[in-house]
Amino acid sequence: MKNRDKIRQYDNTLHIHFGSTGEERSVSLLPLERGLSLKREGKQILVTSAFGGKLEQVVLESFGTEQLATDAFEALQSAIVSHGLRRRWTSRATGIVKWGVIPAFAIIFALGLNMFAAKLTGLQAPTEPQYGSGSGLQAPQTPTPAFAPQNSQTFQQPAPDLSNIPGLPKPTDPKIVREAIKAGVATGKYSVKLSEGAKGTVYVFSDPSCPHCQKFEPELEQLAADHTVEIFPVSVIGGEGSAKPIAQMLCAPIEQRASMWKAIAKGRPIDGPVCEEGLTHVRANDQVFRKLQFLGTPTVINQQGAQTPLTLPNQAAAIAQWLEQTQAQ
Repeated sequence: MKNRDKIRQYDNTLHIHFGSTGEERSVSLLPLERGLSLKREGKQILVTSAFGGKLEQVVLESFGTEQLATDAFEALQSAIVSHGLRRRWTSRATGIVKWGVIPAFAIIFALGLNMFAAKLTGLQAPTEPQYGSGSGLQAPQTPTPAFAPQNSQTFQQPAPDLSNIPGLPKPTDPKIVREAIKAGVATGKYSVKLSEGAKGTVYVFSDPSCPHCQKFEPELEQLAADHTVEIFPVSVIGGEGSAKPIAQMLCAPIEQRASMWKAIAKGRPIDGPVCEEGLTHVRANDQVFRKLQFLGTPTVINQQGAQTPLTLPNQAAAIAQWLEQTQAQ
């Protein structure tokens, strides 16, 4: 008998039809952009997702045996992981094409980075993408709602381990990252200090148009309670839509920037002119973001210049523990 079970991806949607093994044999479309959580419970596969702004749970399909349900669950799991990997590579390639080459205007920050990198390690920066509007380097995977009742099998989209993928750029030497960040902070032109704390310093490259950066803000506020948090705002995801409010903020006095960043991160408009100097600083941050070969936003960095591991969740408790461990090393 011909197997009529199908799981296919069209853009950011999974087209699902368990035509052979399913009891209902219904056709389902799962929008992956919304974030979803799948679980197998007995002979059923359930999906929890945001419908109309609310989390709702529905039966995706029922099966005659638990083994059939498990096989279908594992096939869905594989399809979602593959989707996450494809999105990383596709968005990175799209960003390179759209951003092209920008002028070398970051006199202290970007040029200083180049000189330091060449002198210290001989690192050659890749060709610069062109500044403009459009999507950014990475569309990070959407966090999924936690839903794990007893005696059920659950799956949430994991952060794929990209360390062994051929062609993926290796993380830049932390010494280079540290020196670049120190140079940027010292000028007072490129970053926003959200807080000062006794438990260490964390640097974050963040785009206010990035959905994951927006979701990360509450975690960042928790870190700010006892850590020094320094934001380097970039527009690698939102393009000109991010560059304008960032420029407004960087044109403002230093003491006003923290409150302005919090407003921008929540999508609120701010008052102030868009000065040319502010736009220059945004582009400088974008340029350095790419020279340091960061994969996406938010990128979290410790005082030593090391980035958080790809498998570390963007949660305040996890990051605080990582900061403590790396400081002790």
